[in-house]
Amino acid sequence: MTEVKKTYKNYVNGKFVRSESGKVYSVNLKNEKFEIPLTSKKDLRDAVTHSKEGFKHWNKLTMYNRSQILYRLSEMIEGNKDSYISLLHQHGLSKNESKKDVENAINTIVWYSGIVDKWEQLTGNLNPVAGEYFNISHQEPIGVTFSLSSNKVSLNHLVKSFLPAMSVGCSVISFTDENAILALKLSEDINNSDFPSGSINFITGNFGNIVEDVGGHVEVKLVAIYSDITNEFIKTLSERGADSVKRIFNKPAVDGLASILPFIETKTVWHPKGK
Repeated sequence: MTEVKKTYKNYVNGKFVRSESGKVYSVNLKNEKFEIPLTSKKDLRDAVTHSKEGFKHWNKLTMYNRSQILYRLSEMIEGNKDSYISLLHQHGLSKNESKKDVENAINTIVWYSGIVDKWEQLTGNLNPVAGEYFNISHQEPIGVTFSLSSNKVSLNHLVKSFLPAMSVGCSVISFTDENAILALKLSEDINNSDFPSGSINFITGNFGNIVEDVGGHVEVKLVAIYSDITNEFIKTLSERGADSVKRIFNKPAVDGLASILPFIETKTVWHPKGK
């Protein structure tokens, strides 16, 4: 009997799509070899377009609804726990390491689902001023975020590369190379977790092929780099992102309240106290 291998595709705008170029690259596991979409510049532009719309829909949801959707993702992973453990084991982790990583990922998602309706109270502030006014620091999500996920094979590290941005209301384009199969498998559970189309997108390939376009695209408001990249790539992102005043964070925090701070911006509101 001929074995038909599973075909992995990018996940953009709530759909599984091939690269428009038709090109792929190989990822070798212990016992299998997979061909993964090699994202092109046009694929990136399409992802940004859909992520911009996804931001509108994701941010429009109530914080309680966003929290429920994130929690639903943890339930989906819990239900497919064995398949994630098996996949991590195929990547070279031991059975115990794989099990612990999946459990940590579930706990991470639960934590971020809990911070969704609390982060603004924790990061906002009532500022002291001289005069009969209230001066309030109000926080808002920055918008479309590009995330270069960690090159460590780990479901927990993968979810930590997009949950901080999503928990505050940003949409995310998650890019990965080494974790491509893991990311695209995760996208299947995300697809069944009620996320609005375009709010979270997964694309795979060689970052060097799109680094200039990531830096230069004016609709990408922030680039979060969780992977090890060259100083040349960082320089390219900085120079190309200067025109759009793009925020670039190399190795931002991945735990606690500090992890969400890069993805919010502060607006100051003045209001008379009255009598």
